[in-house]
Amino acid sequence: MKAVRFHEFGGPEVLTVEEVPDPVGETLVDVTAIGLNYGETVIRRGKGRELFPWYPGPSLPATLGSEVVGITGDGRRVMGVPRDGAYATKAVVENPIDVSDGVSDHQALALLLQGTTAVAAAEAARIRPGDRVLVEAASGGVGSLLVQLAEQAGATVLAASSKGGIGYDWDGLDPVDVVFESIGGATGRRAFELLRDGVGRMVVFGYASGEPLDVTASDIFRKGVAVMGLPRGTTPQEVLELGLEPVLGDVYRFDEIAEAHRALEARTTRGKLIARP
Repeated sequence: MKAVRFHEFGGPEVLTVEEVPDPVGETLVDVTAIGLNYGETVIRRGKGRELFPWYPGPSLPATLGSEVVGITGDGRRVMGVPRDGAYATKAVVENPIDVSDGVSDHQALALLLQGTTAVAAAEAARIRPGDRVLVEAASGGVGSLLVQLAEQAGATVLAASSKGGIGYDWDGLDPVDVVFESIGGATGRRAFELLRDGVGRMVVFGYASGEPLDVTASDIFRKGVAVMGLPRGTTPQEVLELGLEPVLGDVYRFDEIAEAHRALEARTTRGKLIARP
């Protein structure tokens, strides 16, 4: 089979298409679509442990990726997390989930990990009708789903994005009840200060700036707000049943995955990116 691998940490140019042995496992699929995520660019640069301290890091050479849709030997169309990386033409899928005929490969991948993240974040935030909700990176895969979930809950949504919405110049913005925080650094700190004292809730699920959220226990005590991570338990099947409409981004060829990484790092993408073998 073919796989996109890297033998050293570095820029997108370290990704190369290579011939490797087929994986062996119970649920082997012919991959029809691969999900692409910003976090994979961080791992490729060798910064995975800095952003994700619990992540052991890959052994080189490595194949990136955590989302595939594929066809099993008996003809089932499934999605799931591959055991040995997703950037390949074949994969062994752990705990495969059947994909119905009415859901495209692209939609399935948009709801697999990003969908479960968005639903878990919305549940943690306990959004109430009338809440003012700030969604960072609102044009991205998770952010665009959070906008939908907040609107469904009856909130007023402030969508922050470098590609539109209210942007990131928040001077003069009235306090908000909920912040969905995924950028970290100075942006996350400014978002924290926008939380309404005594009732504000911030859900943290990433720090794409490369810097963790700069907030201390003393800051949280001063404002009387809640800062939390993601609960566990939401399944992709539950997300599929919610009827969300994910934003579908660009589709890349297998040999264009390095180009997709460049776009992810440049923040020029919108919605869920995928690649097709």
